[in-house]
This record gives sequence, C-alpha cells and structure tokens, in this order.
Amino acid sequence: MTWARHLCLCVFVMLCAVPAQANDQQLLAGDAVSLGRLRVDQITLPFSVTVELDGDVPTGTYVTARFQNNTPRQRLASGYWVPWDETLSSLHDNGFPASGDGTLTFDIVDETLSGQFLPIVFTVSYQHEGGLKSGYIVIDR
Repeated sequence: MTWARHLCLCVFVMLCAVPAQANDQQLLAGDAVSLGRLRVDQITLPFSVTVELDGDVPTGTYVTARFQNNTPRQRLASGYWVPWDETLSSLHDNGFPASGDGTLTFDIVDETLSGQFLPIVFTVSYQHEGGLKSGYIVIDR
C-alpha cells in the first residue's frame, strides 16, 4: 500500500471510529495508531505530542496534517506548513531530538486552531532503523 493510500485509510478510519479521548498509550507503530481526539478548546499552546520511543533511535521526524478540505500539508523544521504531495520521499525532516528519558516530542502548532475548518488530523511520524512509525490525533470542535 502506498504511503498516500495508507494515510487516506488512516484518516477515514479515525474520523469514523476514534474514541472521544486521547489514548494513555503513546507508542507509534508501522500502521498509524490513534493518539486520540481533542476538542480545539482543550489544546494548550504551544501544542505538542510526546511519544515513547520504546528503544527506537529516530533518524528523521515528520509532522503532517490533513484539513477538512482534505488538503495534505507538512510541517517544516521552521514551523511553517507547506503543501505536501503525500509521498514519503518528499517529507522534510523536522529534526526533533529524542530526549534522555526515551521520549520524543513533536511540536505541532503554536497558534490557535479555533479559526480553522475542523476537524484537522495531525500525524506524527519518525523514521528509524526498522522503518516508519506513525500516530495521529484528531482536533475537532
């Protein structure tokens, strides 16, 4: 399955079946896992997601988003969001470092999302020796 099809399938599944609260488990997987769902008024700025690395050593970190209009975007290391063609090879490494406690924090946004068309699906991913691991979180009203 191509990365784009995989992402589209994940978006469809999460919009249909994601529980209303964030999961306690914050491990990413080869098949993108749900990291939960938040209302836009529950977000504290700057908004970030921290995951357990479970011994993985990231060689690249990525943040993508899919907006209500189905437009895919990716976050650059500068924090800017740019259009994304949904190919793994075109992802830009955000350079987020692993911390000493075995976690990795992805900075998502530092601005309010209440003015955006919701829902927004943010996907965080990291590349490691064994492949790509991902998880997604839905932001809704």
